[in-house]
Amino acid sequence: MRKLEAALEGKARPFREKILQGRLAALPEEVRRDLMVAAATPAENRTPMQKYLAEKFQDTLKVNDDDLTKRFPEFKADLADLKKSIAQAKKNLKPKPEIRALYDMGGDPSPAYLLRRGEAQLVSETVQPEVPSVLRSGLAQYRVTPPRPDSSGRRLALARWLTQPNNPLTARVMVNRLWMHHFGRGIVASPSNFGRLGARPSHPELLDWLATEFVARKWSLKAMHRLMMTSMAYCQISRIDPALENADPENILLSRVTLRRMDAEQLHDSILKVTGLLDSTAFGPPVSVEAQGSGEIVATGSRQQGWRRGIYALQRRTTPVTMLEVFDLPPMSPNCITRSYSTVVTQALEMTNSPAVRERARYLAGRVMDEFPKDPEKQIEQIYIRALSREPAAEETRKALRDVATLTKHWESYVETEKYDAPRAPAARWSALADFCHAILISAQFTYFD
Repeated sequence: MRKLEAALEGKARPFREKILQGRLAALPEEVRRDLMVAAATPAENRTPMQKYLAEKFQDTLKVNDDDLTKRFPEFKADLADLKKSIAQAKKNLKPKPEIRALYDMGGDPSPAYLLRRGEAQLVSETVQPEVPSVLRSGLAQYRVTPPRPDSSGRRLALARWLTQPNNPLTARVMVNRLWMHHFGRGIVASPSNFGRLGARPSHPELLDWLATEFVARKWSLKAMHRLMMTSMAYCQISRIDPALENADPENILLSRVTLRRMDAEQLHDSILKVTGLLDSTAFGPPVSVEAQGSGEIVATGSRQQGWRRGIYALQRRTTPVTMLEVFDLPPMSPNCITRSYSTVVTQALEMTNSPAVRERARYLAGRVMDEFPKDPEKQIEQIYIRALSREPAAEETRKALRDVATLTKHWESYVETEKYDAPRAPAARWSALADFCHAILISAQFTYFD
C-alpha cells in the first residue's frame, strides 16, 4: 500500500507544482520565495515564520485532488486507478494485532491505602508492596530495585522473590502441574491449593525431589518433561494387577500408568500428523474457522498448505471448533484449573460422521497406496506404524486384509452403480482402504494413551 501511495504522490507532484507556481506568480517575489521554501519543508520541520506563512496562505498552498483533475483532465484516469488500488490494498490489510496485558507505564505507581473496616471512604495509611509474612520465613526479603528510571521494579522484584532457589512453593507448584499433565493426577490432587484445605501429597518426598531437580536444572521445563517421561513410573503399562486392584483402586500409588484419552488438541493434531496434513508452522495469527454443509465447524486449511495445530484455531463462543468442543476443550474463561474428561455419545458421533475426519482418512489411504501400490500387506503395516506407532500382529494383518477385501467388493458395486469417472478397481480399493484408515483413527488404541 505504501508503494501505491508513493506512486500516486510521484505522479501528482509535477501537476501540483504547476498549479502552485501559477498561484504564487501573482504574489510579490519576496513572499513567493518564502512560500516556496515553506511548501517544500515538511510541516514538523518548519520554522515559526514558515508555520505562520503556511497558515496565512493555506488556501494558496493547498492543492487537492479536485484541483488536479479540473486543471489536468489527462491525470484524472491515473488518479482514479491508483485510488482504487489503494482502497483495495487497505481492505486487504490485516488489523494490527492487540493483546490484553499489564504494562509498566513508568512514573510513580498509584498508591495503595489501608481501608478501615474495608470501606473505600475510610482511607488510612499508605501500604507498601510486600509478600505476606506467613510466606517469608527463611527467604530473602522482597526488595524493589528498579532496573531503569522509567520502571517501578515491583514486578521484577516479585519474580525474583518467587524464583529463589529455596522458595518452598514455586517449584513444587510447577512440577506438580507437569506431573498432572503426564499422569492425569497431580502428586497434590488440588493443583491450585497447597494449603491446609488442599489435598495432602501422595508422594511428598518425590514432590520435594522434583522441585529441587527443577531448580538445579535451571528451571528448564523441557528437562523436567524428559525426566518424567523417561521414568519407570511413566513407562509402565496400564494393565491392572488383580493383586493390587483392591489395595490401590484409584492408582494413587502409581502401581500402573493411568489409561486416559488424548486432550482435545492432542487428538485434533494427531489425526493431522499421522495423515501427513499437519502444518507445523509456529506462531502467527489465529486460523479462521468455517461451518461445513454438515454443520460441523472446522479450522480452515488445504491439502497443499495443510492444517495448523488446534491451538491456533480462532476461539469464539459462537463458533467453537466441533472436534475440540466435544472432546472437552477447556473454556477460555473462567480459568481452567484441571481438565475434565467426559465420555459421551457426541464424541463417537463426531469421529464416525465427521466429513473432516473421513477426508483425512482418505488422504492417508491415498498416501500408503502411492508408496506401496502393489503390496496390500505393506499398506496395512504402514497404517499401523503411522497411526499406532507399532507393527500389526500377524492375526491383525490377516483380519485387516480380509476386511479390506470385503469392503473393496462392496465399493466395486457402488462405484459401478454411481458411474465414477475414475477406473472402478483403483477407486474401490482406495475407498475400502480409506474406510480401514477411518476405523483405525477412531479406535480406542488411537485416542487413548496406553
